[in-house]
Amino acid sequence: MKTLLSNLYNSLKFIEDNGRIVTIIAMTAIVFIQVVARIVFKWSSPAMEEAARFIMIWSIFIGAVVTSREDSHICMGGFVKSPKGLALFNMISKTVSFLFLCVFVKWSYDYALYSYEKNMNSIVLNVPLIVVHSCFLVTGSLMTLHTFLHLLKQTRNAWSLFKGDAI
Repeated sequence: MKTLLSNLYNSLKFIEDNGRIVTIIAMTAIVFIQVVARIVFKWSSPAMEEAARFIMIWSIFIGAVVTSREDSHICMGGFVKSPKGLALFNMISKTVSFLFLCVFVKWSYDYALYSYEKNMNSIVLNVPLIVVHSCFLVTGSLMTLHTFLHLLKQTRNAWSLFKGDAI
């Protein structure tokens, strides 16, 4: 069972990392083509701009997922010096982040469901907006998962520090 979960998590990491690369390359290529077409041919395509915008949204949120997974986002903690204080601070900050992400996922679910039920489409490409709106739900769920795993790690760390003090 542990190997299955490990393989699943590694597959998830692979998808996240490659999703980030693919979206950045696609967005850059579309914007480059758009700029060249505008300068050379004096032609502009609103469809390409909208596609680049949608891909950019996915790219940003996939980047947030990877940052959450690597636990490499901006942190504050300069005012806490002791290992126990830092462990407690990290545990509290992860708990607050986790709770915020739970609310975000709930909101994202409602938003994606509303978009789907109303059959909303983009203006230029006429693409169902669920393609974009589902980004918040998918990436929010992944950020919640990664934050929860870091919260467990921080809790174990804090527990071991405080438990060692009780002996």
